Amino acid sequence: MGRIQTDVGLFTGIDYGEIVDQLMKLAATTRNNLAKRTESLKAERTALADLTARLLAVQYVTDNLGTAAVFEKREVSSSQPELISATVAGSPIEGTYRFTPLRTAQRQQLISAGFRSSSDGIGTGAITFRFGPDVERELALDALRGGAGVERGAIRITDRSGASAEIDLSTVQTIGDVLDAISNNTRINVAAVAEGDRVRLIDRTGLEYSNLKVQEVGGGSTAASLGLAGIDVAESAADGQDIVSLSGDLDLAHLNDGNGITRHSALPDILYELRDGTSGSIDLAPIIPGGSEVAEEMTLGEILDAINAAAPEKLRVEIAADGDRLVIRDLTEGSGVFRIQSTPESQAADDLGIAGEVAEGEITGRRLLGGLQSILVASLGGAEGLGTLGALNLTDRSGATGTVMLGGLETLEQAIAAINSSGVGIAASVNPAKNGILLRDTTGAEASNMIVASGDATQTAEKLNIAVDGAVTAQNSGDLRQRIVSENTRLADLNGGQGVHEGRIRITDSSGASSTIAVTSKIETVGDLVREINRAGSRVYAELNAAGDGIWIRDAAGGSGTLRVEDVDSTAAADLHLLGTSQTREIDGQTVQVVDGSATYRIDIGAGESLDDLVERINSLGGPLRAMTVFDGSTRPYRLSLTSAASGSAGAVVVDASELGIECREIAAARDALLALGEANSAGANVLIASRSNVFDEVIAGVRLEIHGASANPVTIGVASSDIDLAANMQAFVENYNRFRESLLEYTKYDAETDTRAVLNGDATALRLDTELSYWLSGRFRGAGSIESLAELGVGMNDDGTLSYDAAALKARFAEDADAVKRFFTDETSGLSAKFHSLSQRLSGVDDSLLTSRYETLTRQIEDSEDRIASMDKQLETRRERLMQQFYQMELAIAKLQFNMSFLDSIKPIRIQSNSDE
Repeated sequence: MGRIQTDVGLFTGIDYGEIVDQLMKLAATTRNNLAKRTESLKAERTALADLTARLLAVQYVTDNLGTAAVFEKREVSSSQPELISATVAGSPIEGTYRFTPLRTAQRQQLISAGFRSSSDGIGTGAITFRFGPDVERELALDALRGGAGVERGAIRITDRSGASAEIDLSTVQTIGDVLDAISNNTRINVAAVAEGDRVRLIDRTGLEYSNLKVQEVGGGSTAASLGLAGIDVAESAADGQDIVSLSGDLDLAHLNDGNGITRHSALPDILYELRDGTSGSIDLAPIIPGGSEVAEEMTLGEILDAINAAAPEKLRVEIAADGDRLVIRDLTEGSGVFRIQSTPESQAADDLGIAGEVAEGEITGRRLLGGLQSILVASLGGAEGLGTLGALNLTDRSGATGTVMLGGLETLEQAIAAINSSGVGIAASVNPAKNGILLRDTTGAEASNMIVASGDATQTAEKLNIAVDGAVTAQNSGDLRQRIVSENTRLADLNGGQGVHEGRIRITDSSGASSTIAVTSKIETVGDLVREINRAGSRVYAELNAAGDGIWIRDAAGGSGTLRVEDVDSTAAADLHLLGTSQTREIDGQTVQVVDGSATYRIDIGAGESLDDLVERINSLGGPLRAMTVFDGSTRPYRLSLTSAASGSAGAVVVDASELGIECREIAAARDALLALGEANSAGANVLIASRSNVFDEVIAGVRLEIHGASANPVTIGVASSDIDLAANMQAFVENYNRFRESLLEYTKYDAETDTRAVLNGDATALRLDTELSYWLSGRFRGAGSIESLAELGVGMNDDGTLSYDAAALKARFAEDADAVKRFFTDETSGLSAKFHSLSQRLSGVDDSLLTSRYETLTRQIEDSEDRIASMDKQLETRRERLMQQFYQMELAIAKLQFNMSFLDSIKPIRIQSNSDE
């Protein structure tokens, strides 16, 4: 039970608490004065901290004004943004540039024949499609003439009627563009076609009034570079010169239908044995001594130099006389065998076409470049190739027979031409899907089956998938598995140029062991990725797949589980078509689990499925095609419309719906956007730049161009200095300084009417801030160039010490002399930035500055005062307790006195009776 406490005396009734409070109030006068002074010091310290922060905000801006980037800001403009828009994407150089937008990028579009209904069944079969070139792949113009390319310009052609036309070839990108420009000219009647390595001109007039002629225009050399110079014949057809050849300057990327030369990054590539017993190896991509980088050859000449340096006196390789292949010679004598082969880790000798074994001293290689519009036979048959081809026995429907020898033929065009020269009524051509061969019986007879069979043990008919013996008039080989992916293929070029996203892939083998592969920018090619997977740790093996359109991953663990590939944090596995679980395949006589990254999509159509179903299934894949039905209002109004998912030439798609009896006709070709530097003209002076999209990022360094339409007139792109960053920083400088100044005025003001002084009124530190900054801002900056004051840049000082800012004056001076303005701010010793930084550090810097020293002094004083106040508080509390105790004791004393007095008052005298009372 607690005590009853009271500050009022119970006996005296005196309010001791009030008396003690008054006594303590008198005793705390010194302590309270000290506390009041401490609060004043804290207010000063707060004010100084605020001024320091505001002054540092000014310094931050002036430091920024000292960087060159502020004055190197660029703005870009376009004279016709509706044709070419331009945006800054870096630090471009000032100047004026002219470009002519020749065409925008285009997606490939195909259309089918009509269907009566979009909901009725379309039959059974399959449709396949993929990104990539077809079997009529064109050689790039810069690969022609040994890499010298084609000189763009104009040529004049005269047909046999005497009509002439000037053919503008100033903007051609492909040999197909050249052929189309000639064939589509309406002033003459001449067709241009690719015939092997030459351009053939065919007069279609049927007249003989003039020779078929080709002439240069304006002293150019375009006709010569196309092999057409000097044609002047009284014939209906004329062949140009061979313009397909190898040279030392030719990029390796052009060889083998774009598949290049596969080399190992760390091990030798070629093994050789010479007739005198000499043997050795050749490393075509040696590691540079003292580092880890590979000295990778980029041209055919560099490859030849590396081989010739291996044994200079004994082994030599050179380009053959026909310009299409290499010849490698054993310069030694002896009874041994001359042998060239690839190492197990490389395909270099095979890709160079020189792998072989002869008793003599010379190996003549195979052809390394396809025709103008035809691929190499070596590119067919997927990763393994078709092998050796031999004889075909042909029988047409009339019963006529013939034998065709395909052995030794090197392009698909040559093989087709050989069949057409057989003398029987069977015509060969590239099939409609452009992925194989179509044979058609042209006799119209029915006396015999159409028969195509192998004429020797090479199984040629079976390899080409044209073996037939039936009452049919056509045989389509279907997909001959053109090899479109090699170890040299860049990941960025896959998926129609959309590439592969960076990220991590997890591979789990059949034993359950997993490895994670990081697909980063360092993994540039398919070969890089294959090697990364094979050294990752799990028991799997990656290699090019059998179809030649991707890679596959084989299980090597032999466990009871399932091989699977997963994406960890991106879509890299999906982009490589590897996402998912394995299928069982028979490879080299063994049944293994395989995840096949084939880039070819296949849709099997069952009975009753309609055109609408096909469209839905194509779109659900999210692959190379976007499909829709088109209604044209005819008797068969429904058509299948297919559009590539990627724009530009890389977005070309090969579609094969022959199993469904659907033939898709191209109505828009995949083509790149094209930009001419300067004005487009027909004099052959054009510098042409192509882009898969309509965006050009590297034409002007630091500028992103995007074309929105084509024009024959040039568009001017201007890059100029921009004062945007400078103006923004100057605005911030003035605003930040004025905030500082307004705070300084507020902290130092004096109100005469109320005789009230602000916290820093009369403070020496504040006075010094005012004096030094005002003097500095209104002074001159000598040594920083022709500009010596802020006033020259539109910055003035008001009567109250704040700054005014004329943005127009700064803009005008910057436009007049940007270098002078830049030097005024950025000069390392005399510029505004350097000087203000020095002043600011002296006034508000971290170490031993005016404000910092004053702040630290105030902090020490405050801490000392608070310590003294705490001590005084203890003393006062002790004194209060003592006083209360004294009053308590006094109350007790008074209580005792009162008790004694009451006791005495209660004592009554005792009456003693005398005897007399008795």
